[in-house]
Amino acid sequence: MACIEDVCQVLNELAPLSTAESWDNVGLLLGRRERTVSRLMTCLTLTPAVAQESVARNVELIVTHHPVLFRGAKAIISDTIEGKLLLDLIEAGVAVYSAHTAFDNAERGINEWLGKSLGLTSVEPLRPFADGVAGGAGRKGVFEVAISRQEFLQKLATVVGAAYLEVAWHGPGLVKSVGLACGSAVEYLDDAINSGCETFVTGEARFHSAVECQSRQINLVLTGHFASERPAVMILAKLLAERLPGVDCFASDGDRDPLELFRLP
Repeated sequence: MACIEDVCQVLNELAPLSTAESWDNVGLLLGRRERTVSRLMTCLTLTPAVAQESVARNVELIVTHHPVLFRGAKAIISDTIEGKLLLDLIEAGVAVYSAHTAFDNAERGINEWLGKSLGLTSVEPLRPFADGVAGGAGRKGVFEVAISRQEFLQKLATVVGAAYLEVAWHGPGLVKSVGLACGSAVEYLDDAINSGCETFVTGEARFHSAVECQSRQINLVLTGHFASERPAVMILAKLLAERLPGVDCFASDGDRDPLELFRLP
């Protein structure tokens, strides 16, 4: 029977905590390392609904992408949403681990998965780590044969399961070289441009970033934050199941995009 520390070691092999961004809060954030684990659930964001689901499904460990206690806390009390959520988990004996940017950057992490799922070749980090450390931030790659704007957007939407894409198209009609970074990662735009990418994909960006792309003649495609990361969180459950025999690993059913489209009749 595996214990929480065993799971932490497997997660650190898949997404080394040493590759997380310095500002991040990753690793085991709640729980006892020595407790046994028979049921593990992955999710993108630990919401009250996901927390309730974990208790109802007798989960002992939640592996969430976005960290709880991200900004630190001086008190954990039921007066706050996060405090009540954490108290409910503590009382139910549910531990919490966050992978976040360690999984973004990992060799088998979100950005690597996204690049290869799109069919890009020569996939490598947009911003490599120093001293030859494996992994790196963002990814870039090329299509062996350039594809049309329409084909690229349809392929991207299918890969991430997005209901829509936001597109600021300013460059050529064909797509050959692509830079990408999941979540809210427009800070890698310069890296994409300097790498010769004519198209950059991320989850979300500010209005002024889209205007900047227009002036710099690079295509910007936004998938939505949730869509850019949720599919890989489902894959993480499968990766953990392969490495943790005897542990039932599955993705949350209650993990939902908080945003939806409103369409006029």
